[in-house]
Amino acid sequence: MSEKKSVTVTIYGNEYTLKGEADPNYIAELAKFVDAKMSEIGKKSSAPAAKVAILASMNIADELHRLEKAKAENLKLIETLEKSLLEMKKSSDGSLKHTMELKEQVDKFKAEGADVRKKVEEAQAEADKAKKELEEGKKKTDSLQPEMEKLKKELKEAQLKSEDLSKETDRLKLDLAKAKPQLDELKEDMDAAETLNDEAQAEIKDLKAKVDHLNAEITKAKQAPAAAAPAEEGMNILPTPDKLAALFRKIDAILE
Repeated sequence: MSEKKSVTVTIYGNEYTLKGEADPNYIAELAKFVDAKMSEIGKKSSAPAAKVAILASMNIADELHRLEKAKAENLKLIETLEKSLLEMKKSSDGSLKHTMELKEQVDKFKAEGADVRKKVEEAQAEADKAKKELEEGKKKTDSLQPEMEKLKKELKEAQLKSEDLSKETDRLKLDLAKAKPQLDELKEDMDAAETLNDEAQAEIKDLKAKVDHLNAEITKAKQAPAAAAPAEEGMNILPTPDKLAALFRKIDAILE
């Protein structure tokens, strides 16, 4: 019994350790194929990984079923061809044997006398018939040749399609690798924007408290004019122009 080997593969962003008696490179190729199928489906749907895996399995099963069906049809065609060839050979052997027998009869009739001419003509007719059957058999064989060529062409097209799919998978992986740094940079910008937003909210809250306090002082001053001087001193609670400019810069940065 062969020793099982462990292979670590990545499928749809997750690492798995697989054990098997098969060649590790073969197992890795299988995992790469499954990953490509799941990635292809994942780009078209926001479904969870479990559902993506099921859809990928259905696609792989469909391809396998189609290949097995094509294989069965090819085997059936080959079996039909072999059967036809055997029948043609059998017919050819029978015709050849019959022709030899007729030739022997012709030789015998010639030796026996002129009255055998009729039998010779009959034998010739039989020989012509056998020749015609051989020609028809050859035509049947030739008619099967286009079908074989068509099958070879379809197999070649399937191979080219498989190569194109492999190239497309490699291109998508390269695009994903290029896009990752941009996504990381965008995340950093969003984190910085959230920090600026929090700071601006705090500044705005503080400014609002100072404005509310100022309005209260103004209201108080209107009710008691004699206390106007202390109210004017309360106006110093407003933020300085530098602080207001810094606050507006933070707000502008968030809006951008």
